Amino acid sequence: MKPKSKDVRAYIEELGKTKVNRPEQVREGLEIYISLWERAIERGVIEQTDGVDAALAKIEKAGGLYVAAGEKGTDSG
Repeated sequence: MKPKSKDVRAYIEELGKTKVNRPEQVREGLEIYISLWERAIERGVIEQTDGVDAALAKIEKAGGLYVAAGEKGTDSG
């Protein structure tokens, strides 16, 4: 039996905790990444209660994290 994936809410909280004692550039990158996940939730692409694996599948289906968050992708010009 496969262990249950943690939910998106717990994943985002854990990411936030990893910012402590990191160089500024790493903290900024984590903040951007977290905000993209939060915007994907706000847009209804994923739910806070989704398992991370399920959320990643939904994000991939939407066209990636930038698209899911309502951002233009870096390669779309």
